[in-house]
Amino acid sequence: MKRKMKCWLSLVLAMVLLCGTLPVAFAAETGTPLYEQMGYESADAFMQDWYFDRVDYDWVCARYEAHLAQLAADPEKAFEQAYYGWDWAMVDEYYDSREAFLRDAAMQLVQLDTYEYVPPVSVQLNGETVAFPDAQPEMVHDRTMVPFRAIAETLGTAVDYDSGAITAVKDGTRCDFALGGDTLTLSDNATGAVLETVTLDAEPYEKDGRTYVPVRFFAETFGLTVQWDNDAQTAVLYDRDALVEQIDARFTVVNRWLAAQPVRDPAQTMRTAAALRVLYTAFNTIDGDETTVLLDGTLEVVDGSGGLTVDVQVDLYGLAALFAREYDKYTWDDAEKLSTQLAQWQEQLQNARLEMVWDAESGILYLRCPLLMELLAETSGVSMPQDKWIAFSDGLDDPLTGQNILAGTALLPETAFDTSGATIGTVLVTQAERNYAYSYSDLWGEVQQAADLFAAFAGDDCFTQSDAQYSADLSTQLPDEDGYVTASYTLDMSDGSIEGEVECRLNDWNGETLVTLTFAGDADRSDIALSVHVKNESLTEITLTLTQQPAPAGSETRVPASDEVITSEEIEAMLQNAA
Repeated sequence: MKRKMKCWLSLVLAMVLLCGTLPVAFAAETGTPLYEQMGYESADAFMQDWYFDRVDYDWVCARYEAHLAQLAADPEKAFEQAYYGWDWAMVDEYYDSREAFLRDAAMQLVQLDTYEYVPPVSVQLNGETVAFPDAQPEMVHDRTMVPFRAIAETLGTAVDYDSGAITAVKDGTRCDFALGGDTLTLSDNATGAVLETVTLDAEPYEKDGRTYVPVRFFAETFGLTVQWDNDAQTAVLYDRDALVEQIDARFTVVNRWLAAQPVRDPAQTMRTAAALRVLYTAFNTIDGDETTVLLDGTLEVVDGSGGLTVDVQVDLYGLAALFAREYDKYTWDDAEKLSTQLAQWQEQLQNARLEMVWDAESGILYLRCPLLMELLAETSGVSMPQDKWIAFSDGLDDPLTGQNILAGTALLPETAFDTSGATIGTVLVTQAERNYAYSYSDLWGEVQQAADLFAAFAGDDCFTQSDAQYSADLSTQLPDEDGYVTASYTLDMSDGSIEGEVECRLNDWNGETLVTLTFAGDADRSDIALSVHVKNESLTEITLTLTQQPAPAGSETRVPASDEVITSEEIEAMLQNAA
């Protein structure tokens, strides 16, 4: 009797538990894919919409089912873990059913899980994830250790084992190392001549019958570039030279043009000058069109091994006046005060000047800007020295390296027009390595996309040849009759010059806009003209001229006299005392 009663109680308890979970079990629609439950047509669309970019679909499904079961057993946990401050009254007000609420809560908990998710260690080679069929990569003392045979075979390397000594041969180069050893020897496989001996910072070891090696040393041994993507926990391996060569094969014309640029001595002091002018015409059929000089200025940079000097002179009054007029259109707060202040500052704005000198030997940056000093005086109420140079002896250090941000660099990298040794492949790969320094696992794909985009208007298929000149004529009809883009340009291999024009017409809800661009230049001079014509509204015209010529050595640094200098610390103290 007791046994029968115990069985009945167990059955009743099971029925109670089953009934308690029925609403959620029904809501989960067992057998129906999660993405369909959430109203999506595909798993990819669901993952993208929920920003699940660090995990895979199966992981999301497993976590969702686990959280749903947890909430079925104790629905109150939804308020403790996901919807803080909510109660059932709020749920009943905003949700069609409590089951729908619990489904949402389970998904919110999945999202919270992703913040703590640490993906397993993986290896990527030339944009593809390397498959390890049995033993998997692992982190040991901050080093990525991988099963040797799997990675060697992926690289096309012949492997041989002999009593703890391991040999790998690829492209005539032999690599020898041993379990527990701390060195790796490279030699010519044909002659046996030792090429290099490398000290390893992680010793190879055996685990579950598999030999593990530090992937960085092994990959670099065979000429691969190795990066680490911490977010993805991925060792990113790629053949940099092969990638550059693959891209350059599509841009032989442009690369020949780059090679035609004059070669200049990087130690030569250079003077770069720029003149910029911006005109703005507001159309007015009643009172007459009004043309304003928004910006008119010059820039001079003298750059050399001793440092650099920068001198910027610009008329900012037109730009400030336009801002004041637009400000007056949309607000009434202090608009009259703004116009009054603008009139008072007209002379200073029309003659704004910024001078900078960086002395490479001392590492000190000197800055002089009377307009800045007047603004500081106006806002702080403290009289500021108008003609003094401000000396910054520190504060220009890179927070990561501790080095001066200008040390060993130039305001204009190398020289403004220096392309010696550059190819499209090297430019795209180098730029991607800078842009994706924290997400290297995306680098390979992004380089390919950038190359495809650039090839659309500068690939070899774009050009026709006439003697030393290569011309490209491009036109594109924008979708939905939104306008068109036409472009043409010519590269001259004889002198490295370029000239061309672009015309773009856009039609959208805001009206019609016509944009035209013309450009011509060589290593010494470039002229650019851009106009933006908004139908029945305005015309903005921009002209820019750049020139570059050698300058006398030593002219790049003109250190101010000590009586002309005030330190940044003194300026800071003056402002703090005023506060």
